[in-house]
Amino acid sequence: MTDRENGLSKLLDEHQHESGLHMIGGRKRLIERLMTFIEAEVKTVERQATAA
Repeated sequence: MTDRENGLSKLLDEHQHESGLHMIGGRKRLIERLMTFIEAEVKTVERQATAA
């Protein structure tokens, strides 16, 4: 797995644990977390591209 895949897997595990294995009702929170993760990854890639 790549670092991104590992990060996403960890995020989903945390969400699943907090939601008591029930995804219904936690969908909005999951989407917000995924977007935060993706935005952070984009910033990392942009920083790496400008440093190169």
